Amino acid sequence: MRDKIIADMILEGASIFCGEKLPKDYDFVAVKGNRIIATGYEAQKANYIGEDTRVLKLDKENLIVPGLHDNHIHLIQAGMLDKYADLSTAPSQEEAAKTIAEFAKTIPDETWVMGFGWSRMSWEDKSLPTKESLDRYIADRPVFLLDSELHGAWVNTKALEICGIDENTQDPPFGEIAKDDQGKPSGYLYETALCLVGEKALDFDDRLVEDLIDRYSRNAIKWGITSISDMTPYLGLDLAYEETYYRMDREGKLKIRINAARNLFEDIDKFNAVRAKAEASGTGMYRVPYMKQFVDGVIANYTALLLDDYCDRPGDKGSSLLDLDKLKEAVEIAHENNVSVRLHGCGEGAVQAALDAYEHAILKAGRTEARHQIEHIESIDPSDIVRFGAMDVIASVQPEHIISGIPSFADNCYPELLGEERCRYTWPFKTLRESGAVLAGGSDAPVVEGDPFYGIYCGMVREHPDGTPEGGWNPQEKLTAEELLVSYTYGAAYAERRERELGTLEIGKLADIAVLDRNILAADPESIKETKVLYTIVDGKIVYEG
Repeated sequence: MRDKIIADMILEGASIFCGEKLPKDYDFVAVKGNRIIATGYEAQKANYIGEDTRVLKLDKENLIVPGLHDNHIHLIQAGMLDKYADLSTAPSQEEAAKTIAEFAKTIPDETWVMGFGWSRMSWEDKSLPTKESLDRYIADRPVFLLDSELHGAWVNTKALEICGIDENTQDPPFGEIAKDDQGKPSGYLYETALCLVGEKALDFDDRLVEDLIDRYSRNAIKWGITSISDMTPYLGLDLAYEETYYRMDREGKLKIRINAARNLFEDIDKFNAVRAKAEASGTGMYRVPYMKQFVDGVIANYTALLLDDYCDRPGDKGSSLLDLDKLKEAVEIAHENNVSVRLHGCGEGAVQAALDAYEHAILKAGRTEARHQIEHIESIDPSDIVRFGAMDVIASVQPEHIISGIPSFADNCYPELLGEERCRYTWPFKTLRESGAVLAGGSDAPVVEGDPFYGIYCGMVREHPDGTPEGGWNPQEKLTAEELLVSYTYGAAYAERRERELGTLEIGKLADIAVLDRNILAADPESIKETKVLYTIVDGKIVYEG
């Protein structure tokens, strides 16, 4: 007779979502060590309970789900959002400047004053911000403020001086230093130009990097997030800080699984060495499974690559942020080395270029173990939708982007910039899913805070905070709560080639589990965005109790 297996932990009494196409009527989940050893019915539960088994007794209105995976964040910047100033609610340039000045008083011993989230599109005066508006409040310390898209930076005169940026400084490739009427830097930096200041402002030591990782991780576990995909290449900056991750992994300090993306243009031998070192660095909580790059910028800044002109700028289709021929070469090298690639593509031209690069690699080297992704897909040519399923390209989607942090649809710039026909294919989640694409859900934190339940809500209703447009923007693209939950669990696990270990609640899989205070699969959408997490379990250990 087989020996009785005693669980370390039993979760019982709640509703249970094991995963799409799996049983939905189980009564318990049993965990031993870092693995799920049983899921089943009440009559079977006693077989796994021993003297030392911890039994979490839950209510039927609670919901047990696989641990959530945020498939696209910028971890260091997300930690910075927790540490530095949040400017997302500032109603004007002047108020944002006042807010950052008040914040600066709270960090008197730090050289750089930093903040996030300002959006001129939500200001009554939508003019680009200037250094003078910051200089009036902070003239003696450098200021570096990233916009809500993370594709532009607002700086003061001191920051420009420290970084040696003046009227003679040349624009970097795929970036622009905005100039005033006298040809001097105005204080706004587009795309890769922000790196001219960012390379100094974001040059952090090991102690600060650990603090930023901890800050984000503490927030993540309260949202039931057990894994994240960290997009470390940032418009020419390297924010990998891998030595800190190696150390924290060895010391058992990582609270969640971290999957880091490296620069696509990095030498493949160097990448493989970093990947191997990560695998040997400690507990396995830190991995380096993919490479990443930006094909374009963002639609709101006219830096996204379109196939046709911006409606309000005849002759301007935007541009790529890299050489598309070199992109194809780099993707081919990664693909033939079984390395998954992740390409940022917001405009339909960038999405098409990314698909073309993947198709080129597949035609040259055949199918490999690589699972490539396109990030964001804010707009897409309808002819390209079926290519995702045909090539097994994963759609890395962030539902909160639908509302773009803008309170009302009346302030949404996309209809004006893209026009009615293209707007029909903005964030086409349902169409992509029905065409055979795997959707992997994420947030793009700190572009947004990173609460996955608010993301699920946005993907269901597709409305701005004021409830506009009535019925949702492109309501035909709404997804159900279950479809969205799958994107944050199985879809994201599939994207990192770990669906045999993670993403569903099944015997033998790693015990990454979240317990929610309500059954979001049966709840009203308005209720879903208020979801709280009761327990977050990572690798069989309770790391958060709400």
